[in-house]
Amino acid sequence: MNNAKKIIKEQGLKKPDKKVQKEQAKSRKNLILIIIGAIIILGGVFVVCYTQLRPRAILTVDGPGKDGNTTNTVYYTDAMYDIYQMESTYNAYGMDWDSNNGSGTLSTTVKDQIMDTLKEREVLYMQALKDGTTLDDSELKELDTEVSDAMKALKENSKDVKGLSESYVRASLEKKKLADKQKQKIIDGFDIDDAKLTAEVSKTDYRQYTIQYYMISKEAEGSSDSDAASGSAVKLKDEATLKKAKSDMEALLKKAKTADDFTKLITDSDNDMKDDETGIAYDTEDLLETNTDFADEKTRALIKKMKNDQISDVIETDTMYYIFKMVNNNDPEAYDNEVKNKIENEENSQYSTYYNGTLKKEYTFKIEEYWKNRVTVGGITIDA
Repeated sequence: MNNAKKIIKEQGLKKPDKKVQKEQAKSRKNLILIIIGAIIILGGVFVVCYTQLRPRAILTVDGPGKDGNTTNTVYYTDAMYDIYQMESTYNAYGMDWDSNNGSGTLSTTVKDQIMDTLKEREVLYMQALKDGTTLDDSELKELDTEVSDAMKALKENSKDVKGLSESYVRASLEKKKLADKQKQKIIDGFDIDDAKLTAEVSKTDYRQYTIQYYMISKEAEGSSDSDAASGSAVKLKDEATLKKAKSDMEALLKKAKTADDFTKLITDSDNDMKDDETGIAYDTEDLLETNTDFADEKTRALIKKMKNDQISDVIETDTMYYIFKMVNNNDPEAYDNEVKNKIENEENSQYSTYYNGTLKKEYTFKIEEYWKNRVTVGGITIDA
């Protein structure tokens, strides 16, 4: 024991310094504070990420479904493709989202339209599941094409928006396709007399004369339709210019008589539908029997007497030179379209009555606060 004490004494082992102890304690305290701070920061980042990325419910629909009474939830991302379609459509026309239409801004009006669409689609989707309605193989192939086309058409600055990836777009279009099929199933159950509606469309009034034609104006620059409408004399080009225009049309007519393709008689390098040198323009017209807007009455009467594939002479009116080719002097397109429209209008009318008066009342809807307070349509998916 005495030897041990001697060794300790010789080696100079001392009692711990109080100053060193204090600094060590301070270092430990700082380390603990740093760790706590890091935990708080990481926790905050987690909360922010969760807040930003967690699914945002915007609509809850409760009512008859596949397994009895069902509750379906529509999330913000589920609606993104609908929002994109509306925003891209209105932006293409340069619409002002803040403009007021008397019942609200364009933004709030379109937002309401989107919500109405989501409600109806969800009801039809739930009805489809309840009735066992599914998409067949051909419809699924159509869906593949629709998704592919939608993704190709998606604007570049929209592709990174959450809810516009291919999987979300596919889910949106698939639900819409199934809902549309269920809607048609409902319509097919209505008692609609197609024959009666067809008989109400006049074949005479909707007789269509499908024509191709070339033209060049006789009017001088600065003259307009408003001059004629107001009774003012229409200003014509000078005599030499008119003479050349008629000569150019006569040369074109000669070319047309032997050409294999009447539609390709002019040189149009800038795709403005006008000849690069003469200014002669090409166009088409689906002239109806009752149409009074195209050309003048005398010219319309002449057109209606033409046989299929016949090419007219150079026709001169007060303001134009024309060359016409009759493609079909009794085209059923306009009549068929009018019959189709009349039947579809009746179908949609009966469906609207049924949906709003019966089907919609079987469901309850809750528009969630996030949609009400946090969503402003107009610049969500594309630059406003």
